[in-house]
Amino acid sequence: MKLKFSYWDISKYVRNDEPNHRKIRRAFEMIDRSEQIRNSYGQYLLSSLDSDFLENRFGACDELLKEIEKIEDGEIEYFVFDYNGFVHHVNTKSAIFEHAIFGVCPHWPLWSCPLSHYKIAVQAARDFFAMPVSLDTELIVELPESDMAKIILFPPVMMPREASLDLKQD
Repeated sequence: MKLKFSYWDISKYVRNDEPNHRKIRRAFEMIDRSEQIRNSYGQYLLSSLDSDFLENRFGACDELLKEIEKIEDGEIEYFVFDYNGFVHHVNTKSAIFEHAIFGVCPHWPLWSCPLSHYKIAVQAARDFFAMPVSLDTELIVELPESDMAKIILFPPVMMPREASLDLKQD
């Protein structure tokens, strides 16, 4: 299982007043996995990296990695980080994600991944943020397959929008 961190050109999708200036955006994705796993990891773990860690200039990734180290050393059993996109509930076995705006709801049920996957993803994001912002920049990291069996993945079951807004009268 691999995570890929890169940049892609979005110039043709945005209004650009400077035609010779390229607009790029970072992209985080899981590669070489089933669509179900890619979607759930993308919707939670990778979205949280994108929304909650715009950069590591103020040390947010470093702070999070220090707390993970405390868990691994047995100093603490869990911690909670409340960010813009997600609330990260991290314990000795996993990282549990709760949407920061909508909370737990049919569109955003709780989701978790193994602590090892979370730690590797945060480390990779920190390293990626230190790399040059360029279309040539790419970072691919491997997530341990052995940890997949330790936790049951429960990807979100998305309710159709029409069903969630069912305002029919009896």
